[in-house]
Amino acid sequence: MTISRGTRIYSAALIAMGAYNLIGVGKYGEFARLFEGVHHIAVKGVYVFTIFYGICSVYCGARLLRLEEWARKVIVALTSLSVLIGITLNRTVLDNFRELLFSGELAGITGDMAAPVYRYTVVFTALVTLFEISVVYYFTRSDIRKQFKQS
Repeated sequence: MTISRGTRIYSAALIAMGAYNLIGVGKYGEFARLFEGVHHIAVKGVYVFTIFYGICSVYCGARLLRLEEWARKVIVALTSLSVLIGITLNRTVLDNFRELLFSGELAGITGDMAAPVYRYTVVFTALVTLFEISVVYYFTRSDIRKQFKQS
């Protein structure tokens, strides 16, 4: 069976998002500053998950282009978990980011740039969450599941 345009688009987007996660995750100390108030074991778990999710998004995104069923299942499971983590922790992370941003501790971001940067971050976070929800919806649709089972 031929691969649908939607599957190609989602696969490419997952590869790009995974690469973005891996580039943007940064050092653990910087990552942990955003999770102030969250238990340190949970922070370490989220950090490891973020790296694992980035690697799997790139690899599974490539395998989705070959219509491999296991990759569809893995990406649905990991993306669902990412949505749950995001729903649980995004508020804390955004609050901590706002405090850090307006404190002037971030190099290169002046006071007049802090508000637009924060707004961009909130919008970007919402868009990523919506994208992840759409990934779960897309890859669990019956017509898409059939496309994978026939390959």
